[in-house]
Amino acid sequence: MSHFEMGIRRFCYESDRPISIEIGKEQIKVFLDPDISMLLEEDLPTKIDQLSREETIHLEFVESCCVTIELVPLGNKINCNLRYFGYSDSNKNFSLDSSYKQFQLDRKEVLETLTDFCIKIADMATETGYITRQEKDDFIYPLEIHKISSLKLEN
Repeated sequence: MSHFEMGIRRFCYESDRPISIEIGKEQIKVFLDPDISMLLEEDLPTKIDQLSREETIHLEFVESCCVTIELVPLGNKINCNLRYFGYSDSNKNFSLDSSYKQFQLDRKEVLETLTDFCIKIADMATETGYITRQEKDDFIYPLEIHKISSLKLEN
């Protein structure tokens, strides 16, 4: 495991807190550790870059809430498919039932929100000494390319 991977993992573990994700009218509660940590280990900046190039991506939260978020670009919109699987009811009975919800979101807003979140996490990990500035810059590099290409498209 690299210094960066260990640093991000330690940051998420030692700074663990709930994170609320809002998609349409849906709220999903996840945690820095393990949910966001696992997402970062799967190279979230590269996934965001793929989404900006109109590729479908999947974000999985299998620890805290058993949900997969599928983001499908369609022009200036993104179809967001939420697939819930396996849950516990109020009596702590586990079920393998699944449910599905779909939302249509603004492409630019989704990309900006994901990019800002990823940069904020990397900044926090850098400011608290878990990763170096160079590691942060290398990690968010795909996001910088996305910002440059989106600026070119808007001019």
